Amino acid sequence: MSHHEGSSGDDYYLDPKEVLAQYSVEWVSLRKSYDELKAQLDEVKADLSHLDRKLEKGEITEREHIQEYREKWRASTQMVQVKREVEGRLYEIQKEIRAANRQLKQIEEEQHRRERVEQEKSNAMIEWMSLKQGFELVEQRRREITAEMDRLEVQRRQGTISEEKYRNQRVEQIGQLAQLTSVESDVKKRLAELLEIIRK
Repeated sequence: MSHHEGSSGDDYYLDPKEVLAQYSVEWVSLRKSYDELKAQLDEVKADLSHLDRKLEKGEITEREHIQEYREKWRASTQMVQVKREVEGRLYEIQKEIRAANRQLKQIEEEQHRRERVEQEKSNAMIEWMSLKQGFELVEQRRREITAEMDRLEVQRRQGTISEEKYRNQRVEQIGQLAQLTSVESDVKKRLAELLEIIRK
C-alpha cells in the first residue's frame, strides 16, 4: 500500500497520522502475539528435551516417547507457521510505518518551507512599501533640485547672480543629482529583488 499526499480527487488517500495510529495498534497486538508464540515454542523445546531425558532414564517407553514427541512436534510446527506469518505481517507494518513517517517528515518540511516563503513574502512586502515611499521622496527631491537649477539659470541670465556663485551652486546641485541617481539605482535594484520574492 502506498501513501502519498492526497488531493481532493484521490479516493484512496490516507493521512500519514491515521496510518501510524492504525498500524501502531496492530503492531502492539502482533508483537504481543509474537512474544507469546516464542515463549510457547521455548516451552515445547524444553518439553522435548524433558521427553528425551525421560526416555534415557527409562521412565517412558520408546513408543510413548515417539507418540508424545510427534504430538508436541505437530503443535510446534503449527506455532512456527503462525510465528512466520506474524513475522511477515510485522515486517509489512514496519515498512508502512517507516513510509508514513517519511511522508509525515516530507509534509512537515513542505509546510515549514511554505511558512518560510510566506514569511519572506510578508517581510519583502513591508520592505518594498517602505522603499517605495523612500523612492518617491528621492523623486520629489530630484524635482526640487531641477527646479532650483532652473531658477539659478534664470538668475544667471538676468545677471542677478555672480558667475562664481552660479558655478559653485551649479556644481553643488550636480553633485546632489549624482548622489540621488546612485540612491535611485540601488533602490530600484532592491525593489526589483523584493518583487521577485513577493511574486514567488
